Amino acid sequence: MDSQNTSSTKLDVYQLVTDRIIELLEAGTIPWQKPWDESGVPMNVISKRPYRGINLWLLLSLNYERNLFLTWDQLKKIGGSVNQGQHGHIVVFWKQVNKVPEELDSNGKQKTTPMLRYYKVFNIAQCRDIPKELIPELLTETVDPILECEAIINMMPDSPLLIFTGKKAYYDVEKDHVVLPSLKRFKTSESYYSTLFHELVHSTGAEKRLGRKTITEMAEFGSEPYSMEELIAELGASYLNSYTGILDKEIESSAAYISGWLDKFRGDKRFIISASGQAQKAVDLILNRPESESKDEVEESMVS
Repeated sequence: MDSQNTSSTKLDVYQLVTDRIIELLEAGTIPWQKPWDESGVPMNVISKRPYRGINLWLLLSLNYERNLFLTWDQLKKIGGSVNQGQHGHIVVFWKQVNKVPEELDSNGKQKTTPMLRYYKVFNIAQCRDIPKELIPELLTETVDPILECEAIINMMPDSPLLIFTGKKAYYDVEKDHVVLPSLKRFKTSESYYSTLFHELVHSTGAEKRLGRKTITEMAEFGSEPYSMEELIAELGASYLNSYTGILDKEIESSAAYISGWLDKFRGDKRFIISASGQAQKAVDLILNRPESESKDEVEESMVS
């Protein structure tokens, strides 16, 4: 049976996560195109913290009826247990560790460096004897996806100017303009908002916002930074699509599309984790989330 915390195991966590994403892509599944809809955003059932960054997509790809998870230690504390034959699922987090050899900062304090670690969680469907009062009720209220999309556009602080003209959608970093065709030129409202979200994520990289080098240095088409920025925008837009309850019906999981990402991930084990983290920061900015809600993923034992 899996224990709760295997973060000290000497494994290449980047490779571990990348191999899982490659496995999904090879099976024809693009994890960041899976909406969470009625299953809910993946979150820890004890701490009520939603999972973020790459963990969101890793847990979403498991296709559980309810996206509610907890660690082995949490399960023991509430008197529950894991069903026979069930295995935990990987969740990654950043841990600050002392630099070796020892280095001190300007204040004489030990310098640290972030290291990627992991632990494992179980879905509530894999467990038994979880007190019913700990499991939140399913939300059944209905919302208007289009109104939700408009609300996101309006809540983004210091947003770029939106210009509706022409036949192409792009972000002009020098003018800080998002340019895209008018709504009537799109086949569906979902496609319009999905495209707009994609470009808004690009705009978060501007120097006055997140200062993301993949935008500020205006990488050439086809280069590594360009590919990274496109994945950041796609991940961010996919999150916003699910957040508002829309699904871009025009997205197709073509063989060429999947092959392109496979080549990137096989060539750079840090690519997907880095893109996911930056996409999360972009989404947090667009949704105007307070700093206290936009921290990097941490180990559940630290917050529960």
